[in-house]
Amino acid sequence: MTSIICKDLDNCNISDSQSVKRILVPFNDTKHAPKVFGKAFTIAKLYDASICVVSIVNKDLAKSWVNGTPSRESSMSISSVDILKKGITKLEIQAKKFKIPLDYTIIPSKNVSESILSLIDSQKIDLVVMGTKGNAMWKEMLMGRVSSTVGINAKCPVLIVK
Repeated sequence: MTSIICKDLDNCNISDSQSVKRILVPFNDTKHAPKVFGKAFTIAKLYDASICVVSIVNKDLAKSWVNGTPSRESSMSISSVDILKKGITKLEIQAKKFKIPLDYTIIPSKNVSESILSLIDSQKIDLVVMGTKGNAMWKEMLMGRVSSTVGINAKCPVLIVK
């Protein structure tokens, strides 16, 4: 597919090289997920790209104990992984329906933004498509904390879907 590449506002040209081959989509099964994946699937289809789905689970929750027994947070963390896996299975079905290659990974981590930024480099990601909750503190009022951190620090374009 041809793309228009602009080096600056005075210098835009048509390029035959494929600019998007691999799309990263962070997934946490929120209400924004259908919109986010609709955009990601559309772009993947247009560019004949593959999608890499990542879910980050808080590794501290899995190790939480209260008075020698697993805490409520620990069981919530385990059940949330099961919920994520069910959502990912649904995404795999939709990707197959549209013939879009899709792979996924679940990463235990304390820092969601750092994990996503690291994955961008290790998986050679060309585009990130992600949602935002937009309910973080003052500085990130228009976008969520994770989406603003990734948007500012990613080495590739980031499309934030609200």
